[in-house]
Amino acid sequence: MVRTLKKCPHLLVFVFGIVGCLFCYLKDVQSASDTTQSLEGEVTEERSHTRLSGVSVQIKGLERSVRTDSNGRFKFDAVPEGQQTLQFLKGGYQRFELVVNVNAATPYLKIEMETLSFQLQTIRVYGSNRTLSQFEETTDLALSEVELQRRVGMTLANALADETGISQRTMGRAVARPVIRGLGGDRLLILENGERTGDKSASSADHAVSIDPTTAEGVEITRGPASLIYGSSTLGGVINVKSNNIPQVLPKRLDMYLTFQGESVNSGLTGTTGLTVPIGDFAGNLEWNRRFASDTQTPIGVLENTALSNVNFSGGAALIKPWGFIGASGSSYRSDYGIPGSPEGHLSGVNIALDKQRYEGQIEYRFNTRLLEKVKLQTAYTRYQHQELESNGALGVEFGLLTYNASAMAYVLENAIAGVSGEYRDHATGGFYWTPHTREFAVAGFYLNQYNFDKLTLQGAIRYDIRRSEPFRPGAVIRAGTVQRRDFKGMSGATAAIYRWTDKLNIGTNLMKTFRAPGIEELFSDGPHLAVYSYEIGNAELEPETGYGAEFFVRYATDRFRLNLILFRNRIYNYLIPTNTGLKEWGSGAAGWLWIYQYMGHHVLMNGVEVQIGGEVLPQVRIAFDMSGVRGRLEPTRSPLERIPPLNGKLVFSYTPSAFHFHVTSRFSAGQTRLGEFEEPTDGYLVYDIGGYLNFSWWQLENMVVFEVENLFDTTYREHLSRIKAVMPEPGRNLKFLYKLNF
Repeated sequence: MVRTLKKCPHLLVFVFGIVGCLFCYLKDVQSASDTTQSLEGEVTEERSHTRLSGVSVQIKGLERSVRTDSNGRFKFDAVPEGQQTLQFLKGGYQRFELVVNVNAATPYLKIEMETLSFQLQTIRVYGSNRTLSQFEETTDLALSEVELQRRVGMTLANALADETGISQRTMGRAVARPVIRGLGGDRLLILENGERTGDKSASSADHAVSIDPTTAEGVEITRGPASLIYGSSTLGGVINVKSNNIPQVLPKRLDMYLTFQGESVNSGLTGTTGLTVPIGDFAGNLEWNRRFASDTQTPIGVLENTALSNVNFSGGAALIKPWGFIGASGSSYRSDYGIPGSPEGHLSGVNIALDKQRYEGQIEYRFNTRLLEKVKLQTAYTRYQHQELESNGALGVEFGLLTYNASAMAYVLENAIAGVSGEYRDHATGGFYWTPHTREFAVAGFYLNQYNFDKLTLQGAIRYDIRRSEPFRPGAVIRAGTVQRRDFKGMSGATAAIYRWTDKLNIGTNLMKTFRAPGIEELFSDGPHLAVYSYEIGNAELEPETGYGAEFFVRYATDRFRLNLILFRNRIYNYLIPTNTGLKEWGSGAAGWLWIYQYMGHHVLMNGVEVQIGGEVLPQVRIAFDMSGVRGRLEPTRSPLERIPPLNGKLVFSYTPSAFHFHVTSRFSAGQTRLGEFEEPTDGYLVYDIGGYLNFSWWQLENMVVFEVENLFDTTYREHLSRIKAVMPEPGRNLKFLYKLNF
């Protein structure tokens, strides 16, 4: 070889010349890459010119991506000069790519995306700033800000009720909480910007969720391994309500909106306004919301004592830099609402005054390396006060709750998140309710990872929780048992596999093990609770719940047809529920007596199915059908589990010419005859709704108009999960209207 090279000096010159040229070229490329520019723009829908939030914008080759904000805007900082290929992705829209020559003269980009000929809106639609955007979705779903407003929901549960597998636990129009696959309470976590809401909606049916849906920027529902970064008891999933209290994207100019909402069934009116203003590298946000309504009309009369009055105010600011952001916010939520009367509780009903103050802080620092993408620190402090007043103004029950939350998450190795979280709760009661003053401490560590292969994606998560419930004055003996410190700890884990069989067909599975420690109310409750028509007693000897969940899903989608099928099974050991003892206790009820409910642990099995089918039958005419059902039973007796929603679903015909969308919906439910010992059966029903929405621009302002008529034929029907179905049926014919103006 040496002799050959000696005989070929020209070859050596040629080789070294090539190497030298390549070195110079690479040096020039490196020098060019040292010069960077910012790149920003906005994304709109092609026909209606509506700004699209939640669009994934990626720079191919640089492994960098952002999502458009609620105004459709995106921005990259420190992009190397030269040609870059941008890719735009959003569920329900055609993939779009654009080659941009990045330099100091690169203009503000305006991108228009084309709607697919058909989309099933309930799956894979994401709001802006999605926390887990780099992870493949299992059976997640989400709603953007615009889609939430099209629902014209009075409560979060009402806004989500059209989604497959989601029901409502209600005690009137104002008091509703989502139930997913028959699971509610603390088995379905409701979060506000990734942290606990700090209210008591999970503990009782009369406690409202302290979030107004018209102020939300988006809602994400996460299931499977990714849900474990938020909590250990997530068989039902995690609902994360996102807001723009702390801006994460610096707006180009002042952004402002006005929203008006109304409905006829209770003469309800809502007004919401907000603005985000840039001041140098700072962005400030202010938002105000006012909602009020009178008693609800039903087909057979007025449901007395269901009026409400809400006031919601928030303000926040953030310093936004290429490296990330740091910000803080404060908010106040006040709600006064009524709980209908009942012969089982108080004939005239109970009035509730709810007051919540919340303060949040967030820091996100981006390292943008393969080993460590970014670190996010978050904290929240919530002060919650809740009073239940009898019709004569006397205080029945009072709850006070102070909650401190903190979490730290590191986004590592491109597809992994590692973190820790902590919580402190100070829980006090007053009035005729004798739960002892107690505090809770909790700390947890978690890790989530994803591996991507050619056609297969694997996810795994693990979480370890430690929780302590500590009464301030231990030693007392109450009907719940001996008041003493209780310590709990447990491991949770999940794994998921998603196989892309073809471009149109995906199949997957989720397996989960969850852990849930009993809460303060479950351990030490003692006293009459008129708002839920019961006398509640805890159980100081309760052990934690252990849940095992499995689901299998199939997704098939073309431009004109889509099918989603999910089968699931949840087995929960020591399932903690308030159980009717069959005994009564004096508690100032209408007859002077209330049923005694005591928290007990049961072994339960829940099986279910969810189906979604939809397609385009004619140009601009689509049909969609969804159905869900779950069956629960107590083991080993195999007797029915109480408060399980019956088989239900809907059939939707929609017509979408240009920016206008019109739909006719028939909602149906089978009767529920699989009953717990003290439940009453519920008849099936068929109810019709019609509605539509229109997006248009006028004087360079974006407008959205939504109208809907629920229960078109004023049908008398009852929902099985309503705690007041024996008093009155569901609301009658209801004309709903919403108008939003973006400046």
